[in-house]
Amino acid sequence: MKKILTTLMAVLALTAMAVSCGGDAQEQTKSSGRKRMDLPAWYAVPPTSPDALYAVGYAKKAKLQLAQTIAASRGRDELSRVLGTKVTNMTKDFIEEGTTGTGKDEIGDATEFSQSVSKQLTDNMLSGSQIDQQEFYKLEDGSYEVFVLIKLGLSDFGAKVDAVMKANAAAFAKLQATKALDELSAEIASLRGDNKDVKAKGGTGYEEDYED
Repeated sequence: MKKILTTLMAVLALTAMAVSCGGDAQEQTKSSGRKRMDLPAWYAVPPTSPDALYAVGYAKKAKLQLAQTIAASRGRDELSRVLGTKVTNMTKDFIEEGTTGTGKDEIGDATEFSQSVSKQLTDNMLSGSQIDQQEFYKLEDGSYEVFVLIKLGLSDFGAKVDAVMKANAAAFAKLQATKALDELSAEIASLRGDNKDVKAKGGTGYEEDYED
């Protein structure tokens, strides 16, 4: 009887230790900030379309409205970066290929022109961007995280390119370009949303902000 009692007490002691250790492990997991993986499918892999550009944004903040605002802003910032970089490169390459001047001043003028056109066109286009999809969650700590998909339609892209180019016609004339301004307009206007060179990155800001 004593032997059975001793064995039973030993089993109970081991069980208590296991439960205690298991509880510690759970607490360590919760406090380690492990990230959940149930992200929206469109956030992990943004959609592509020949008629639109897409970008995603994320924010985790104490207030829902603030999280929504920041997430949308980050999405538009990513669109601006992608579109601006592409337009700048297209404009610069076009001018360098068709400019008679090769001095530092001519090259500097070409760079300045391409950057100016890119900024004007990007600012003009982004005014038409909109939130296409969004999901938000309230976390256990009371904060909110928001995932946003921003869409920029390209249906009137050509018209906006023409307007910007006409506004910069005088500056373009000073570049002594051998190609016509309307050729550059047509080249930029041919930009498509499904071109891999203008695809925005998925997961913008998630890793950085989740730890806040």
